[in-house]
Amino acid sequence: MITRKEFTEQVERLIIGGRTDVMTAILKVCEINNVEPEGAKRLLSVPLREKLEAEGHDGILIKRSTTDTGLPREDYVVFNPKN
Repeated sequence: MITRKEFTEQVERLIIGGRTDVMTAILKVCEINNVEPEGAKRLLSVPLREKLEAEGHDGILIKRSTTDTGLPREDYVVFNPKN
């Protein structure tokens, strides 16, 4: 089983190499290490979580927290602030 430190290092290597975004790097490391993406949550370090959140705020993926009626939503939308 891969440790949080090993997981983070592998993801960081992919990101720093400029070959991919955070989410894709996480999914690739999961694939390489036979980790289900749903199980990766426990392997995410605080810096990786922050980068993933920042990536979402930069327009790649943003989770809608509420509907127009104020009820919680569970869907995701692609948002591009440059358009």
